[in-house]
Amino acid sequence: MAQVKLTVTRGKPHIKDIAVAAGTPITGSDAMELNIDQTKMSKGDALVMIDGLRAKIFASPWPLS
Repeated sequence: MAQVKLTVTRGKPHIKDIAVAAGTPITGSDAMELNIDQTKMSKGDALVMIDGLRAKIFASPWPLS
């Protein structure tokens, strides 16, 4: 799968809790997008979740699927 979507939820930043699904194409190749719903989220929450995404990518086989 050329595009993947990683979903992490506030309060569940652990590798086992991060979902991997098919993503949608982004204009231009070799790009990433990060959408944050910060309605009830602190900056610290967002950074913990980003660290979780990093850990998921690091621990998973490449390319992600």
